[in-house]
Amino acid sequence: MDALFALPKAELHLHLEGAPRWATLRAAHHRYYNTILPEQPPWFAPNFRFAHFSEFQNLFRQYIHPWLRTPNGYAEVLRDVVDGLIAQNVRYAELNFAPAMAAQHGASLPHLWELFAAELDRAQAQHCIIRIFVGLMRPQGVEAAIAWVKQTRSLAIVSGYDLQGAEVGWPVADFQPALDLAREAGKRIKVHAGEMTGPESIWSAVTDLGITQIGHGVTAIQDPALVELLRDRQITLEMCPTSNERLQNVSSYQAHPLLALDAAGVAITINSDDPTFFGVTLTDELMRLITERNVAIADIKRWTRNAFQAALLDESTRQQLLAELEL
Repeated sequence: MDALFALPKAELHLHLEGAPRWATLRAAHHRYYNTILPEQPPWFAPNFRFAHFSEFQNLFRQYIHPWLRTPNGYAEVLRDVVDGLIAQNVRYAELNFAPAMAAQHGASLPHLWELFAAELDRAQAQHCIIRIFVGLMRPQGVEAAIAWVKQTRSLAIVSGYDLQGAEVGWPVADFQPALDLAREAGKRIKVHAGEMTGPESIWSAVTDLGITQIGHGVTAIQDPALVELLRDRQITLEMCPTSNERLQNVSSYQAHPLLALDAAGVAITINSDDPTFFGVTLTDELMRLITERNVAIADIKRWTRNAFQAALLDESTRQQLLAELEL
């Protein structure tokens, strides 16, 4: 664990609204609602599995939304998430933020962008570079995605967009008009694909839309031709093994295909996704891989190297981080 904490790390797949530490959330609920939550929630248990995706989504409504509706909710959540990254020696992170959720809670988006700017400056002063990605929700439809891109693409603080949410019934290619607008503004585009559906959603993201960074991508292993395509095009996969295990997108942690994809030459990275509800930080996830999948520090360094290579960084900073990784 000491070696893991010392390593410079990178996290490419982290949702702001699912990332505050439980102790901080617990204190907020007590402060604002006089509610006493357990020191450890039941979904932190090693054998816990969500029955379905909607059960997982309901936790946001029960625990995160009430906090975000308070006057200081977003500021407190953001500060805690940034503190958590700094505490783990995460040197680079791509943080997914859902402005549609903020609007739903009546938050002032101009004020939130100011909060983000201040927190990102604070993080950078402590050697943690954070990029903000706007989360576009598939179930809200293409027109909503277009509207959010138009509203935010001129903001310098927005580094990119991440198409997310239920894959079934919402083909990636349908969202091309929104993603094209983002790309025209020089923003990075990412897509959640191959998490809840088969490899066809990954195929579409890569071949129809030219996506180079895929969230999850678990089902790629089912299609050898797709694995070759991901390898040859140097597509980065943001793998979240505990998330996939808890949501039953894989049969078990041991069955997660990350090692097979890595062995096939695909550029994988390791991420925590929503640590508030999956019970693992990035450091915890890496430790799980060491203890339960016999992963070596050399493997972790290789996957971190993949993340630094995909990161939105100037080349001088990238080379500096890569050099630190080898110390």
